[in-house]
Amino acid sequence: MQDNVLDFVITVSQSQKTEQTVYYQLNFFNQKNQLVFSNQQRYSELKKFHQALETLKITLPSFPGTHWWKSVNSDPDLIEERKQLLDQYFRSLTCSKIVRDSLIFKNFILSAQKEAEKKLLKEQREKAKKAEGLANQNKRRLKTAKYQTPATNPVNLPPTPGELKERSQSLEHKPSSCKIEKENGKGSKLQSPILNFGGSKIFRGILSNTAKQ
Repeated sequence: MQDNVLDFVITVSQSQKTEQTVYYQLNFFNQKNQLVFSNQQRYSELKKFHQALETLKITLPSFPGTHWWKSVNSDPDLIEERKQLLDQYFRSLTCSKIVRDSLIFKNFILSAQKEAEKKLLKEQREKAKKAEGLANQNKRRLKTAKYQTPATNPVNLPPTPGELKERSQSLEHKPSSCKIEKENGKGSKLQSPILNFGGSKIFRGILSNTAKQ
């Protein structure tokens, strides 16, 4: 990679506290002052980077020190003060061409860039996983709705073999019942006390008496 690509300006924009650990966000800019990527690092990691630069045997900006009588991470004001001092440190550090050309500085940027890419890839995977979960949830809802669709009216359905058998049995039984009804009707006519004779209704008793005479 060419030196002009690695000619970054580094700034510290904000801090974030997680439980007892404080992370400082470093922003890496190119020569045109366009943001390339961001990375979060702890104070101890940045201090190791400064100690590695000291092996170059050159004059370096003053690195923010620690307070032996109190903890910086437990005081919001001290955290803000350290953030500002770190920002001044990196702005001054990138002004040194010897520092920018050193392998220590280039490796520091490459390592931060890999961490930023790893974080971005993780976020993309989480978004894809979340989108997949929503898609599966919608599929389950559609499947449930499909099974809950009301059935068609049974009247409009074709008769089942069992229903056909019942209908055939009922039809076979009807002639015998009709025959019995006809016989009952015929017997009732014979036993009727009224008869038609020449279009006139005549009681059977009168006819029977006349026959005897």
